Amino acid sequence: MARNPDKQRCKARSKQRDEQCKNWAKPGWDVCRFHGAGGGAPQRNTNAVKTGEHQTIWMDALTPEQQEVLDRVNLEPLEQVNQSIKLYAWREREIMIKIARTESGLTEKQRRVLQERLTIKEPVQVHNDKSGQTKTVALPREELVTTEIEETEYRAIDDILHLQDALTRVTDKKLKAVEMKHKLLSGINPETVNVQQYLEALGAVAEEAWRDEE
Repeated sequence: MARNPDKQRCKARSKQRDEQCKNWAKPGWDVCRFHGAGGGAPQRNTNAVKTGEHQTIWMDALTPEQQEVLDRVNLEPLEQVNQSIKLYAWREREIMIKIARTESGLTEKQRRVLQERLTIKEPVQVHNDKSGQTKTVALPREELVTTEIEETEYRAIDDILHLQDALTRVTDKKLKAVEMKHKLLSGINPETVNVQQYLEALGAVAEEAWRDEE
């Protein structure tokens, strides 16, 4: 009888010869250490997080600072809507500032400067003490020289159109948040208001607002 009946071979297979690996699999793994057993990042790491939109949050893995920020989040529906409205209003202002700056200089210049390191011969006077004569000798030296300057003009119409489209989307989302606030304020009678529906819609508005911030 084998000393370790649970011991098994690595299940990895060669892509070229389609042969199974003959090494023993690492305990708790289906493959050996040569095929990734025990490797990679530790569990609950955030190495692959880019925007954080789909990041899994482990409450016991949060830092004290993160837990404090999370505890300060106001879960009141009306306060969440107010925060969304403020966020969208701030974005509107930022986009309009960018549009104004772009429109103030519709025609912009783009300059391209090409510099090369060239060998330049510089005349130097050399005095011969024996003959008493002075002659001019060309000594080579390297210098960074501007060999080409190119200026092109382009119109920033495309940038303005993109900014205007973004402004339209942000304004539309802000109006939806304002409409949600109106429904929350007017929905005092529970018989005439579907509170659960409003809460679900509110969650979608808040999630969309913070996702755009990334």
